[in-house]
Amino acid sequence: MTLNEQKNAILLLMDFAVDEDDQAPARELLEKYAADTIALHLFQEFYSYLPEAENDAIRILRRLDKRGGNFLIAATTTKDTYLYLTNSEGAEFLGNHQDGIWDEEVLEYFGYSREESLRKFLDLNAFPVYVPVNLDKSLCLVCAVDHGELHRLGCPLEVCPWCGGQLTRCNCRFSEAGVDQLTSDGQLEKFIEAVEGKGRVPFDATDQCVGFKTP
Repeated sequence: MTLNEQKNAILLLMDFAVDEDDQAPARELLEKYAADTIALHLFQEFYSYLPEAENDAIRILRRLDKRGGNFLIAATTTKDTYLYLTNSEGAEFLGNHQDGIWDEEVLEYFGYSREESLRKFLDLNAFPVYVPVNLDKSLCLVCAVDHGELHRLGCPLEVCPWCGGQLTRCNCRFSEAGVDQLTSDGQLEKFIEAVEGKGRVPFDATDQCVGFKTP
């Protein structure tokens, strides 16, 4: 699904999920993030399932934390504020902001205890409005990792550690993994083992427009 197709799908959801008086600001906010897959996944999750099972509209997104292309985002609506874990692949509803985060895996991943997260995220005004990835020069344009972090596996901007080419397209993924193709989980695991053994190339924010070498 393209970004435009996803935006149009969200607009259709909003026709049924958003009250008439809230349509204009809700659509304006959607347009602000129309080129941002992170926010679009969150919008689609919210408007598909509506946490309170009644019409509502997102008014503002705030970035609470981020690691490895995974974002903790608070979505404040006309009725309440909700927490989401979002990345370039999808969005997961974590619960009401007032109740905090209960998911132990999420808490462990970001390095919080439940009590610490409740204290840290109590005052949402202390956190910045979420900026679209395409406008944040410190993030990978595709998988949204920070400078110095490893790309999310499969990101087309990851550099091959063997030839300097595009890791998702060069022949090294076959030759170095000792396979003819990557069509099974076992073959993919061989490739991952090989590239991690060589040393994956972290994202470099100083060169967003990667000039891949020709093998």
